[in-house]
Amino acid sequence: QSCIAFFCHLKDEVEQHRAGQAQLLKQKEPLQASEVLYKDNVLYFDDNKKWRERFVVVRADYSLELHDSQESYTKGTPARHKHLPTGGTVLTSEEKYTAVVDKAFPDPNGSKEEPSVPVVAVPGPLPVYLSLPYRRDSYFCFQQEEKRARFVSILNDCIRHQNQDYLKSMECEVQAFLKAIHFYRQEKGHYESWDMLVGTDCQVGLLVSILLTSMLSVDRDLGVSC
Repeated sequence: QSCIAFFCHLKDEVEQHRAGQAQLLKQKEPLQASEVLYKDNVLYFDDNKKWRERFVVVRADYSLELHDSQESYTKGTPARHKHLPTGGTVLTSEEKYTAVVDKAFPDPNGSKEEPSVPVVAVPGPLPVYLSLPYRRDSYFCFQQEEKRARFVSILNDCIRHQNQDYLKSMECEVQAFLKAIHFYRQEKGHYESWDMLVGTDCQVGLLVSILLTSMLSVDRDLGVSC
């Protein structure tokens, strides 16, 4: 599929195909990746297990940057942390976050006793938990409901775009990967191209991860490098 997609890309370049007139409304032009969608000071649970105020910046590539301060950001200092929240889940209560953690890491002894202390001691009334598969979770805290609601909204946008924006890419590598997924699902009796997106963002991300692992395993067996 990689070779086919690459040659189709070359064919389009040589023949200079122009897109036909679409009957549906066109999407807006995407923003430049460097454009800022959100910025504000937020309490963040840092690597040293202490709560510190960080200047959070979300750019148009839907990455989450954490800077030491607004001053360091203005000076152009690189971000202390940069998160790509692909497959993430945003939770706003300790009870829901604890339930997610207990489901991911069940007690091998089968004990269902409530924990005596919280996972993270939150210094304010409005926590935000960002649960990330296969990566370290992130914790934020707010004093005002309006600020938390705005942050949760932009965080959910980041997750949605990180999960599904690759479908819009016209790069031949992406098109080859999506075509391979399409053929794989046809073998399993699913013939609609949108069928692979049925389910939650986590289920879709898990499907893509499984298919990618299967493709890499086949490539290794055939001696093909990706």
